[in-house]
Amino acid sequence: MKKIAIIGSGSWGVALATHLAKCGNEVKIWSFSKEEKDLINQERKCKFLPNLKIHENITCYNDFEKVIKDAEFILHVTPSKFTRETFKQYKQYVGNIPVIICSKGFEKETRKTLDEVIVDELPTAKVGVLSGPSHAEEVSVAIPTVLVVASNHDDILQKVQETFMCSEMRIYTSKDVKGVELRWRLKKYYRFLCRSSSRN
Repeated sequence: MKKIAIIGSGSWGVALATHLAKCGNEVKIWSFSKEEKDLINQERKCKFLPNLKIHENITCYNDFEKVIKDAEFILHVTPSKFTRETFKQYKQYVGNIPVIICSKGFEKETRKTLDEVIVDELPTAKVGVLSGPSHAEEVSVAIPTVLVVASNHDDILQKVQETFMCSEMRIYTSKDVKGVELRWRLKKYYRFLCRSSSRN
């Protein structure tokens, strides 16, 4: 059993937590909302995934230190616009714990990718990124899917792959951090161009 910290209690954070808990891991989720914390801990529900029953191996807190203490890695799953400010609040607890970015997008003000935002705030951070083509609703109910983890650190790739891999999920590894992080944005832009072209 591994101890895993998840920063963010939205649909994707809870879906990843559910998968990891079903694999036998202890998962702690941080939420900024006491209401969401109580819903997860007391009613075993997630308002973003109404048909999901929260696994017994999942606990939610409003305290960063409680969530991150003794974790093998951190999954950062907040919206991109909150990434820097949220990370500032918990970077003091990171130390050598790898931070795996599961959020999508750029920082609006700087146009930096989210791995660059994390390293801006903590230059010693060991960073990875995790990307789909999967959806929270599918992962939460164990529909078979594929994810990719990218990092410049071999130990991060191995640890994340071993932890996530099971009969319902296959994890591929990559050293192309920027490629994995930006792939979804380029695909979305391509679809936009196709729709625009079809209207002309």
